[in-house]
Amino acid sequence: MSSQTKNDSLKSKTTKGLLWGGMASIIQQFLGFGFGILLNRKLTAEDYGLVAMITIFSVLASAFQESGFVYGIVNKKEVEHKDYNAVFWTSVGIGTFIYIVLFLAAPLIALYYNQPVLVELSRFTFLSFWLGSFGIAHNAYLFRNLKIKERVITGTFALIASNIVGVYLAYKDYAYWAYAIQIVSYSGFNMLGFWYFSKFRPTFRFDFRPIRDILGFSSKILVTNIFININKNIYAAILGRHYTAEELGYTVNPNRWSIMAQNILTNMVNNVTQPILKEIEDDKDRQVRVFRKLISFTAFLAFPMLFGLTTVAQDFITIAITDKWAQSAIFLQIFCIGAAFDSVSNVFSNLIISKGKPEVYMRNIIVFGLLQIAILFFGKSLGLELLIGLTSALNALWIFVWYASAKPYMNYSFRYLLTDIFAYALLAAISCLSAHYATAAIANLYLRFASTIGAAVCIYIIVNRIFKPSILLELFHYFLTVIRKK
Repeated sequence: MSSQTKNDSLKSKTTKGLLWGGMASIIQQFLGFGFGILLNRKLTAEDYGLVAMITIFSVLASAFQESGFVYGIVNKKEVEHKDYNAVFWTSVGIGTFIYIVLFLAAPLIALYYNQPVLVELSRFTFLSFWLGSFGIAHNAYLFRNLKIKERVITGTFALIASNIVGVYLAYKDYAYWAYAIQIVSYSGFNMLGFWYFSKFRPTFRFDFRPIRDILGFSSKILVTNIFININKNIYAAILGRHYTAEELGYTVNPNRWSIMAQNILTNMVNNVTQPILKEIEDDKDRQVRVFRKLISFTAFLAFPMLFGLTTVAQDFITIAITDKWAQSAIFLQIFCIGAAFDSVSNVFSNLIISKGKPEVYMRNIIVFGLLQIAILFFGKSLGLELLIGLTSALNALWIFVWYASAKPYMNYSFRYLLTDIFAYALLAAISCLSAHYATAAIANLYLRFASTIGAAVCIYIIVNRIFKPSILLELFHYFLTVIRKK
């Protein structure tokens, strides 16, 4: 195959991956947001706070049962049926064991938070990770074979079906049970979708020898996944005894929405970053060029999207879920700032994994997690706003740690860091602040909201056209080519 043909093939894979990943993220996040609005209008902050208190246990259990097997399978040179089969039975075994332990521990969890209702609620909600254990090997199959479209369809169907169930029950006055049932049903529908699209089928031949090879890589991912889930869900776990369920409830949706906005980008980029960088790892110069485009593309979209949500947070909350959630606007603003920088850090972490350095990835996540736990634990009397502000600031500063960790594996200079990332952050901040002050005098809530978004988009395009035209022009030419082909 010629160099040009390889180049075109790589570009096609990247474009297809970004396209399907982008479509999936946008559709799924907007669907989740839409159903979330319906749930928010019916449920209370206390309902969300109660479920948030036990979420940490479910996500940690999910990380244990998955044990990094998905990435372990992807990074294995040759994979056979026995590898998937070993992963399947190991995941199911771990998931079943952990569910039994947590089922028995439910009274202690309820006692810790002084919330008796958590005994039954936690035992039911924990079914989500147990059901998920039956689809891990199938998900690994789809991910390794770049079945992006199939994963998109699975996630979208699971999201729609589970949220229909949750919204229906919420409007039937099932309160926090509606939210819990939505979580469990999503896991079940997702698992069924993976089974439907995957060609792998487990057999009752129990050969766990392949696990030893996979664990060499996946054990580090396991520890990393545990801390990733701790980092995203630690607030209620640590602060659940110091603040009421209602107070915690006001932080749940802002955190979820900032993650949803972030996921639009990270899910899109994650589908292609590791496979593409792995494919061209022998061509160092080309890898730098591809990496710079990926990280510039992420920064170009992440900062205006999340800074923009910060700018309109108050109006957005009022329009979407009414004034009863007004207290959550400040948390949305804080979470979004941290999420913007975390979106870019995600590209660095993908680079490090593609270089076969999961221990570096693991170290960064663990240290970040420990620092965040320390902030929340020792500063819990400072107030929720300040605490979450400090963790968000840590997220923003941690991008320098990711840069320093990736530097030995790619010739990516500090000048690139400034031009590829912080230049877009600055332009996005200028655009959003200008739009805010330009529309602040508009009295009508809906007109002000729409005008602020419109003004921010226009200003951002103009300043990018002047100062950073490369990504903007590349996207424009790409869409122009697509339209001409049609």
